[in-house]
Amino acid sequence: MSISLFLEVEVGSSLEVVLQALDSIQAEYSDGLDNLQGHLTASNTGFGFRIVEPPEAVVAEGLEAEWRVGLLGSFHFRASGFECAWEEICRFIKRYAAGCESRFVLSFQFESIYAARLGKDLIFPGPPVP
Repeated sequence: MSISLFLEVEVGSSLEVVLQALDSIQAEYSDGLDNLQGHLTASNTGFGFRIVEPPEAVVAEGLEAEWRVGLLGSFHFRASGFECAWEEICRFIKRYAAGCESRFVLSFQFESIYAARLGKDLIFPGPPVP
């Protein structure tokens, strides 16, 4: 069984900050004009990011957001490798948050919020952060 986490980021965000965060955790990827894909090396977690045009409403349940999504990311991994994947994803989220001021939400299949920055603070209401 595989697990999918989705990262919805507000309009105005670019792939450049994503690339910087991925480089800082030594992820492997290939990038295109408006998207990129690759994997996190320790957990072999697959990921993809793309610019959303036109911008869309936030889909994550339990979040009333007035901002629109301009960048969408996804992480996919085997359920049996959750701990290792979650550790790498948390490293990425922390580095990404440090590199930009955009609001974002990371959710489990758009249902449960695992991480978010809705103001200045980065929060992890989901599983414990390693």
